[in-house]
Amino acid sequence: MNNITNMFKKIDAIKSKDDFNNLFSEIAITFQYDRANLIVFRSSPAVEKHPYIYGNISEKIKFSIFDDDIIRKYCFSESSPISYQTLLINNTKDCYDSSFHKQASLLIPINGFGNEFACLFLAIPELIAQPETLEKLGWYWLMLSPLIYDKCHKLFKADHGITMTKRELECIKWAAEGKTSWEISQLLSISQRTVDFHLANCITKTDSISRQQAIVKCVLNGLLLTT
Repeated sequence: MNNITNMFKKIDAIKSKDDFNNLFSEIAITFQYDRANLIVFRSSPAVEKHPYIYGNISEKIKFSIFDDDIIRKYCFSESSPISYQTLLINNTKDCYDSSFHKQASLLIPINGFGNEFACLFLAIPELIAQPETLEKLGWYWLMLSPLIYDKCHKLFKADHGITMTKRELECIKWAAEGKTSWEISQLLSISQRTVDFHLANCITKTDSISRQQAIVKCVLNGLLLTT
C-alpha cells in the first residue's frame, strides 16, 4: 500500500483521454491484477442501458457485464467495496456459470455527478484474493476511486453527458430564474415560439416531463454553472 502517493500523482497527471485509458493498464501491471476497469452507469431510462467501460476488456466479459444487473443495482444503492463473488452469493446467483463469474473480482462503488454512478472493477489473481486482502484492497481503492471518476467525468463528459446548444442553455438558465417564455424571448431578442422550441429540446435531452424537471436535472449535471 506504500505506492498510494504515486497513484495520486499518476491520476493527477492525466491530461488526455489516451492518458486516462492507459491508466488501467498501468494499474493492472503495477498491482499485478488480471484486469482493471472503470464502469460508468447512468440512471436515466432514456439513455441506453449499456454502461461505459474504460480499460482493456474482452468482448465476452463486456457483454457479461452488460447482461448482469447485479453490479448496476449494487453500485446504485451502496458505497462499500465488495467482492463480486460475495455479491453473487448474496443475490443467490450461481457463481460458477461462466469464467467471468468464477474470477475473483472487487467492486468499488463511486458516487457520480448528476444521474451518473460508477465503480472500479478489479480482477484479482486467486493467489492474493483472500478475504482479508480483498478487504484491505477495497478500502485502498475507495480513497482513489473518486479521483479516477472525476478525471473520467471531465474528459468524457461530452461523450456521455447531456449536451445542449448555447441557446438552449441560455433559455433553461433564464427558466431556472423563474422567467416565462415571453420574458425569456424579450431578454434574448428572439420569438416566444423559439424559446418554447429550445426549452422543449431541453426537456427531451434531459429525459424530463416538464420544464421544472429539466431545470433540476440541468442543475444536478452542473450545466447551468457554465452559462
